[in-house]
Amino acid sequence: MKKMILSVIVLSLMMPALAQGLVVSFSDSSGSKGDTVKIPIQLDGASNVGAMDILLKYDKAILRARAIEAGELGKNALLESNISDNGEVRIVLADAQGINGKGSIAVITYEVIGEVGSTSKLNLERTLVSNLELVDVIVTTKDGTFSVTEKAFPLFYIIVIMAIIAIIAGIFVVKKRK
Repeated sequence: MKKMILSVIVLSLMMPALAQGLVVSFSDSSGSKGDTVKIPIQLDGASNVGAMDILLKYDKAILRARAIEAGELGKNALLESNISDNGEVRIVLADAQGINGKGSIAVITYEVIGEVGSTSKLNLERTLVSNLELVDVIVTTKDGTFSVTEKAFPLFYIIVIMAIIAIIAGIFVVKKRK
């Protein structure tokens, strides 16, 4: 009976650590039509990750994938990728040293082609991960959403307009005093 109670206590203490595991995710992001945006695939809780196989799907009427590069956690990994015209990106990577920690594993560069107000899910359709011993790792995935927004008025133009208004106001005040 004591062994059973001890086992229950040990398991209950381990559950929070087991529940955390590896999380692969996209953050929600946005951009304007014609923009080029970089969207990272994030890892949280990576511990001796040796290999990953990721299939991502998105709406090809809203985004067009252009390039894939290693993120901060993937900089030492061998990374291969395939971009298809049907709204899919496949990324395969391997790292003999093991990937550990939290950060971006890969960054996908997209061209925004959708209209203002449209959205695309960034679906992690398949995410297979193994550790350095080639044992499968349990993964939690979190999909993201990309939203097409109106072009922002560049800050530079706002500053120039404010400067012109200040100059005109200064000229008006000087003329009024004369």
